[in-house]
Amino acid sequence: MLTITHLAAAVLLGMLLNMNRDEWFVALTFGVAVDLDHAFAAPRYIADNGWDAILRPSWDDESGLPWKSLFHYPVGGFVVAPLAIGWRFMIPLLFWSVHVAGDYLQNWTIEQSAVVESVLLAGLSVGIVFVAYRNWLSLQPEGDFKGFMSVCRSRVGSFASGTGRAIRARLGST
Repeated sequence: MLTITHLAAAVLLGMLLNMNRDEWFVALTFGVAVDLDHAFAAPRYIADNGWDAILRPSWDDESGLPWKSLFHYPVGGFVVAPLAIGWRFMIPLLFWSVHVAGDYLQNWTIEQSAVVESVLLAGLSVGIVFVAYRNWLSLQPEGDFKGFMSVCRSRVGSFASGTGRAIRARLGST
């Protein structure tokens, strides 16, 4: 699965679990950052197969060289489960399991993986909006969806302008 799909799955699950900041860090580490291992294999893969090979549904170049760490397979549970049990904190195991399940779903549906992933990403996105709206309604009982979207639009605008100011300040321009 694409990292954005793993991110959407982790965000929806995290919203459903109403996690705190520390839990979010652990959840995103085990649910999304697991994909950082692909960055180490990508240069070799691109050198051997060309840039257009990245768009293939599967990155299997039949070289026998790994491009995924063991965390992308069920055997990774032998590392994640003891950590989760030792920490008495099941979030790593839960989010890692969701990540591996997503990867296996892609492998099972490799011929239609673009369609399956698009539908999954759309469903996850709708779920995120639904949970955010439900949470907003608990704080604003008289609110409606139009008001919710207005608040979202203003927050995105504030974030974008603040990010733009921070980048300009970092680059030294005003």
